[in-house]
Amino acid sequence: MSKGRRNQSNQRLRKVIDERERRIRLLLERGLIQDASEIPDDSIPVDPDLVLPTNACIPAVCYMDIEFRCADCGKPDFWSAGSQQHYYEILKASPYKRPKRCYECRQKELARKQQARADSGHEAT
Repeated sequence: MSKGRRNQSNQRLRKVIDERERRIRLLLERGLIQDASEIPDDSIPVDPDLVLPTNACIPAVCYMDIEFRCADCGKPDFWSAGSQQHYYEILKASPYKRPKRCYECRQKELARKQQARADSGHEAT
């Protein structure tokens, strides 16, 4: 990871840590948790304002590191809580999506798709 991306990631994580109490208060107010102790110290509480469309339910109240095995190469990997927070709250991805490939295999798959588009005459996007 480049120094610039690492600094951005660290700044984002510091902001989330600073917002922890506000996020827990929102979860309590909305009845999504009964007590702050339900959110582990090493996790990032969900911000319901950022992940909940009107009248929807959320599958989890906090982001925790998730271990998984890459579907392509079989290598064990993990998805960090900070990456999940960015994916769901900033990029607005479906809360039901989970990773299935490690970083290297995701890059290979992206390159394969770009090559297939180029081979078929479509412009790169």
